[in-house]
Amino acid sequence: MLDDVIRNPSNPDHFMQLDRLDQRVRVTFGGADIAVSDRAIRLLEHGRRLYQPQYYIPTDDIAAILVRSDKATHCPLKGNATYFGVQDDDGLMQADNLAWSYMDPYDFAGQLSGLVAFDPQRVSITVEARETNGVGSGEMSSA
Repeated sequence: MLDDVIRNPSNPDHFMQLDRLDQRVRVTFGGADIAVSDRAIRLLEHGRRLYQPQYYIPTDDIAAILVRSDKATHCPLKGNATYFGVQDDDGLMQADNLAWSYMDPYDFAGQLSGLVAFDPQRVSITVEARETNGVGSGEMSSA
């Protein structure tokens, strides 16, 4: 049995774990950084299967212009999701429904409030290595 997970009250086999990362998460779309955060949360969810990890970013760390769309979905574990497209500085839509947010999540999923996730099939998400003063940071020294 897993500890520290949030379970769907009506289906205990549907659960998620939220982990605050101590690493930088970078979201890139069309060759540009649209979000960079040192405060991201990784969501691991198991429903009918183990789903791909999702990275939720505080809205303050999102550089992209998000425009709310008409699309909405419901998750029995998190609540109602609102979707957003990404617009460029000229007001042209670059991608519809590229991101979503649980603006008013269920109480037990409240940690997701104010956070946005991006479609990992349409953006690049990089979890960067921690700064470790050169030790284990991938830097090589010559002897």
